[in-house]
Formats: sequence, C-alpha cells, structure tokens
Amino acid sequence: MSRELQNEEKNNAPNNVNEDEEEHVSAGILAHEALSVSGKVINRLFVEEAASCEPEEGSGPTTSKELDVDMNKTNEHLQSDHDGPSGINFQTPDKEPICPAQEEDEEEVPEALADKEEHKGLVQLLENQEREEAHQLNQQLQMKLAGYFQRRANKDVHQEWSASGQHEYEKHLHVLTDLKLQLRSASESAQRQAEELEMLAQEKMDQVEKDWQALVALKQDAAEAALSRRLGKEAARAKVKSVLVAAQIRQDELTKVRLKHFKLKLKIHRLEAELRERNKDSRDPLQVRFEQLWAERLKQKQQAEKENEESLKLQKKISCCLELLSNIKEKLFWGQMEVQSRRQQLAQVEAMVAKKKDLLSQTRQDRTRVQRDNLRLKEQCGLLGNRVLLQDFEDTVDASEQLEKHLETLKVQQAETVFKCEQWRKKMETAFINQ
Repeated sequence: MSRELQNEEKNNAPNNVNEDEEEHVSAGILAHEALSVSGKVINRLFVEEAASCEPEEGSGPTTSKELDVDMNKTNEHLQSDHDGPSGINFQTPDKEPICPAQEEDEEEVPEALADKEEHKGLVQLLENQEREEAHQLNQQLQMKLAGYFQRRANKDVHQEWSASGQHEYEKHLHVLTDLKLQLRSASESAQRQAEELEMLAQEKMDQVEKDWQALVALKQDAAEAALSRRLGKEAARAKVKSVLVAAQIRQDELTKVRLKHFKLKLKIHRLEAELRERNKDSRDPLQVRFEQLWAERLKQKQQAEKENEESLKLQKKISCCLELLSNIKEKLFWGQMEVQSRRQQLAQVEAMVAKKKDLLSQTRQDRTRVQRDNLRLKEQCGLLGNRVLLQDFEDTVDASEQLEKHLETLKVQQAETVFKCEQWRKKMETAFINQ
C-alpha cells in the first residue's frame, strides 16, 4: 500500500509544500500513536492476564470444576477479541467436586470460594472492558489513517512532492518500519512471557489442586469417622456424599449469580462512564472547569481529613507518651526516695560498724595483754600450770615408789634366801662331818 501511494504521489504535481509536510508529520504522529497505544494495550492485557492467572494469597482453595469454568470463559473472551493478543488457555482435568461434610466447613469454604470467584470475575470483566476500549481506540486511529490516506488520494493529481517532502515521507516510512519491528519483537516477547506464565500458572494450579484434594480427602475421612460411630460406615458415606453434592450445587449457583452480578455492575459502570464522556463533550467548558475544580476541592478535602486523622493519631500517641513519661517520672521519684532512705540506713550501719571496730580493737588489745600475763604466770608457776607434765611427774613418782618397794621386797627375799642357803649349807656340812 505504501509503494502504491508513493508512486501515486510521484505522479502528482506539487502545489503546496508546507501543507504536504504538515500532513506527513500528522500521518507519522497518528501511526506512531496507534502503534504505541496498541503496544501499551497489549502489554497491559498480558500483565492483567498474568495477574489473573496467579492464585490469590490468603484466598481459600477452589474446586477443579469452578476453575475450569473460569478458564474456559477467559479463553472465549480472548479468542473473540481479534485485535488483542492470543489468549492463554488454562485447562485442568475434569474431576468430581469434593466438598467438606461438616456444617462449619461448609459455611467457611463457600465464602472463600465466593471471594475467589468474585475476584476472578472482576478481573475478567475488567480485562474485557480494557480490550473493548483498546479495540475502539484502534478502530478510531485506523479510521483517522484511512481518512488521511483517502484525502491524500483524492487531492489534485497534478500535485508533486518536493525533495524535502520526499525525505520526510521516507523518514516516516522508516519510522513505521521500525515500529512494526518493535511491535513484532514485543509480541514475540509477550508470547514467550505468556507461555512462561502459562507454565507457571499450570504448575501452581496442579499444586493447588493436589493440596485441595488432600484437604478434602482429610475432611471427608474425618466426617465419615465422626458419623460412622452413630450411623455406620455405609450410611455415613451416603450421607456425606449427598451433603457434598448439595453443597456443590449451591456453590455453583452462587458462583453463577455472583458472576452475573459483577458483569452487570461493570456494564453499568462502563455505560455511566460513556454517558459522562458524552455529557462532557456536550457541556460548557466553564461547567467542565467547575467540575474539575469541584473534584480538586473534594480531593483536597479528603486530604485534609486524612491529615486531621493523622494529627489525631499523633495527638493520641503524644498523650500516651506524656502519660508514660509521667509514670516514669513518678517511678523515678519513688526510686530516688528509696535510694535516699537506703543511704541513711547505710550511714547508720557504717556508724555502728565504726563503733564495733573501735570496740573490737579495744578487745583485741585486752586479749593481748591477758595473753602476756598468762604467759608470765605460766613461766612463774612451772609445772603447776601444765596438767600433762604434772600427771607425768606424778606417774613417774608413783613408778619410782613402786620400784623402791619392789626393790625392798627383793632385798628381803634375797636375805631370806641367803639365810636359808646358809642353814642348808651348815646342815649339809654337819651331815657330811657326821658321815
């Protein structure tokens, strides 16, 4: 198309160079704006799709059937939009939905699932709205470009371009080529990123599905164990199964109603925004300026309210700090009073200790004097003061007296023996003589 336009423009005769330059510049600006807006919209859609694919933190687990419904709806929206990037097809294997049997778990889990479905529905509807806006903007820019080229084709055939006009045209063609290359590279990188995000999302979905199945199996076993004590195994299994089916039906109905509600709500917001835009185009500039000033005033008022709230918080914090400081001062005062009383007690104890020290030193001096007197008296008294020596001396005297007595007896015995021996000797001599 660009070559045909170039040949057609070469055949035309130049009449107004400045007008050609302005039109070329406007065409390049429009093309650049269209491609930049398309690239931004594509990147934003890919980011939103990646955000919608990642699981929410803190949200409860969902069943595989509900996730399949959400992913299929997302794929239908992505496939229906020809101007946006290719959609990400999330599919999970069809499995039988399993819900907890106990009544408390049935009340808690559907709330978490409803919040999850509510968030997913909101993200999908916002994504569709952004696609529609981008599609409309792209169509408007294409219509502007088509009108521009149509006006250029319908102009005077005898108009020719000057050398500067030809140079500008070639420059804009180079710009368009570069933008196309950038768009192609951006689309390829976005496709690669989409594939990576798809793999990551699939892994996370598998992990969530495994965790959910394990949790549901655990709860089902607990419910069957609790009911089998009263009803028996078969009756408990049948009752748990019926309760799970009924809960799943209610959850599906609730999910559908919530999605419908959010779709209608977003549609109402979009229609209100379009109505405001139309009213804005048809309104007086003064009225628009007044509304802008009013909006700025509301923002300033909200900012002032926030600042007042922050100031109140700071005042409360300051009052708490002052109260704490007063308590600390009171504790410090009582601590100082206690320290002063303890110091007085310490002074009294130190005075008493000093008196005791003086008395102790006097007592030690008296003890030393008495010890010296005792030593002197011991030296003077000799053995009187030593009980051991006296006992030994007494024992020695007694032993000597006993030895003297024994000696006397021995002497008496010796004398008697000598006397007897003399008598026997005399008798023997007399007898010998007589013989």
